[in-house]
Amino acid sequence: MKIAVCVKQVPDTEARLKVAADGRWIVEDDLPFVINESDEYALEEALRIAEKSGGEVVVFSLGPERVREALRKALA
Repeated sequence: MKIAVCVKQVPDTEARLKVAADGRWIVEDDLPFVINESDEYALEEALRIAEKSGGEVVVFSLGPERVREALRKALA
């Protein structure tokens, strides 16, 4: 059985956010991003199920280049 888990990077809740000058988004320079907490729980559960049933966990994400960091963490 293959279990697919989609992970999303979100700004760290401990970080101080600054709104961009145009007011449309936040300034991402030096902003730490982490895997969404709910996605971490989903990944943990998928790993538990796969270990119990002999399945395989596949992790994927969409986004800018920094998403690779989230995927590396998920695979660790």
